[in-house]
Parts: sequence; structure tokens; C-alpha cells
Amino acid sequence: MTPADIPPEQSPYVVALERIAARDKQIAELSALRAIDVHDAWQLLLAEAPHDQSTAGPQWSPQRVAEVEFFTEVAMLTHRTEYRARTLADTAIALVSKLPASFAVLAAGDMSEEHASVIATHSEGLEGEALEKYDARMARLAPGLTYKQLEYRARSHAQIAQPETVLERVEKAVKTRRVTVDPAKDGMAYLTLFAPAPEVYAIANRAVALAKGLKVGGDPRSITQLRVDVLCDLMLNGETSIPGATTGIRGRVHVMVPAMTLLGVGEEPAILRGYGPIDPVTAARLTADATSWRRILTDPITGRILQLSPTDYRPTQEMRDHATLVHPYCVFGGCADDSVDADIDHTRDFAGGGLTEDENLAPLSPTHHRVKHHTRWQIEQGEDNTLIWTSPAGLVYVFEPQGVMRPAPKALVDAVAKTTPREVTAEEPCPF
Repeated sequence: MTPADIPPEQSPYVVALERIAARDKQIAELSALRAIDVHDAWQLLLAEAPHDQSTAGPQWSPQRVAEVEFFTEVAMLTHRTEYRARTLADTAIALVSKLPASFAVLAAGDMSEEHASVIATHSEGLEGEALEKYDARMARLAPGLTYKQLEYRARSHAQIAQPETVLERVEKAVKTRRVTVDPAKDGMAYLTLFAPAPEVYAIANRAVALAKGLKVGGDPRSITQLRVDVLCDLMLNGETSIPGATTGIRGRVHVMVPAMTLLGVGEEPAILRGYGPIDPVTAARLTADATSWRRILTDPITGRILQLSPTDYRPTQEMRDHATLVHPYCVFGGCADDSVDADIDHTRDFAGGGLTEDENLAPLSPTHHRVKHHTRWQIEQGEDNTLIWTSPAGLVYVFEPQGVMRPAPKALVDAVAKTTPREVTAEEPCPF
């Protein structure tokens, strides 16, 4: 739109709004073009017929190998999480291969990529005439609804279209229940619970009821704040009612605090494993209440964690600590799984001559441990714990260790170097 095209009565603000709508239309059109590219890439990978690369254990089918290679490849290439990459790929493949009416609406720029994702997600399991009716109805509804409104319609229509498979789909979905943690800014984080709807709504209703009760009793906190606080209290201090579950377990956090910071000399921030730097007040509170400590030595010049243990067939606890401190997360690109729960993998397989030493160990989530062994992804590790991944397509990705402390300030190193070391007796306690 040029200035000559703008009617005199239109304000610049209205013109700006129209530009926003026009950009959204362009984004939708580009999303349709990308969907074609994703679909084509998937077909080309299938033509290569990738097969299981492992030499032991249960073998993956060619379809599973292709799916895992494709989703991980797209995730790494586009800097998405694997969940987002899978959603992108599933949506694109479904639109191009079996949802022509909905794809036409997206290509015309009349609905967003979020709308298309909703339609594709709920089309799973629909076939024949049921799929055609679903596609036509969603294509007709999408332009006039938000994607949240469309999600409700799509879910309802899909369930009505195939009522005989409702129980089967619910049982399948229940198996995917999970809890995820995502860090946020200013010392906050998101805890996402993906569980059966009745339980989730019951949890939310209980939180509201408890919050309202406290509010009526004069608690100054807002209802929103109270809902969060009562849930945190229940999860941290409540006891499980699941038969066989151990009671009395409390949550644990792992905080790495430089000794010089504790002594008031350095300014290096404390690190909450899985999150990152935390403020000094929180670090002080956590260290004051700590029930156990583990001393980890680092090189003051480079900040690198020093060798902790000799080699052995199985990683020692010290080696596991080294790997999880250097790499707070699974070392597969885009994965945010906490390394504490990961497998400590030999980068170069032990059976292939790889040694059990710090420079050959890295944490991989169980999922990505299997990806490494069953697909064509390849990994190498440098002496500084840098990981180099080569994808099935031959693309190379380099990941630096995240848990290395910064070197000590040069002035502090020089001051220590000039100080005459004194003899330390065995009776003296460790200062940190």
C-alpha cells in the first residue's frame, strides 16, 4: 500500500493495523510453502530407507528410524525443541498429504499456522469419509475462529466422527502424561503438568478452594498468588497416597557456589543446576539450609573442573558429578532434560575402545541415548568437553560445555601467587 492508496479519512493507526493483518496473511502463505518443503524432505528421507545402526538389543523399524532422524534433524537445523519440530513436521505432512481443504485455506492466508496445527493434530486416526468431512468442516470454520475456539470444535468433531475409538485414543494419550520444567526470567520457572483432564481440573479446583479459604481468613496475598503457594506447599510437604510409594521424600536442589564467593572475596554467581545463575540472597539461604556438601576443584586460571577420578569400566560417582556439572542438560542439541536424570554415555563407545574418563563421558537423556545408537547421528568430544554432533544429513553442530565456572580474576590469581603457602594440618576443616 502506497501513500496514494490511503483514503483521506484513514488514520495512520488504521493503516498500521491493516499492515499487521497483511503480514499475518503473508506469514500464513509462507507457512503453506514451508509445509510443502517439509513434506518433500520427508518423502526424500523415506526414499533413502535409513535403517537401525545398533548392533545389539531390539531393532527399530525403518519407519521409526526415519521419524526420529527427521524430527531431530529439523529440530537441530531450525533451533527448535524436538516437540516443536515434531509438531511442525506432523502438521506439514498431514496438511499436504490428507487435508487438502485446510491446506488451501492456509495457502490463501486465511488462517494461521496455529490453526493448521490444531486441525492436523485432531485429524489423527480419522480416515475415509470421516476425514473428508472433518477437513471440509474445519476449513470452513477456521477463518472465523481463534485457534483456541477451533481446538474445541476440532476435538469435539473428531470424537463424534469416530466414537468407537474414543477409549483407545484416551488410553494412548494417558501413556504420554508428563511433567516438564522450563526456566523463566528473574529467578522464576514454569512447571507444566500434562495429565488426564479430570485430574488436572480437580487439582486446579482444589487450589482455588484452598486459596479462597485463606483469603476469607484475611490472608493479604491475591487469589492468584495463593493458588500457586498452596500447590507448592502441597507438592513439597504433602504425602503421596499412591500404594507402594515411599513417603517422607522431599525435593532436592543442586546449587554450585564458588568458594571465593562464599568467603566474600569473589563475585562469581551461584549456579542452580538446570536453571542457571541465581541471586546472592537465594544462594545464601539455600547454602545455609544445605544438608550436604560436595567439594569440586576447578582450575583458577581456566575455570575448568579438574580430573576427579582414574578410569574404570563404570563411571564413578565423581565422574558422574563431573559430567553433570559440566553439562547441566542432556548434550543432544535442543534437549532441556536435566543431566542428573540422564545416562552417562561413553561418547566413543566402550566396546569400540572408548575409555571411561571425563573427556569421553557426557550425559544423554535415555531418549537421545537411543537416538545415538539407533540412528546415523554421530558424536565426538574434545578435550575441553566440547561436543561435536554430525547429523544424518551431514550437518555439523558444536556445543560448548555450559557448567564451566569463569576463571578467577587475574588480580586475585596474581595475589595468590605472591602469597607464601603455609602448611595446612590434617585437623583443619575445609574452608568450603
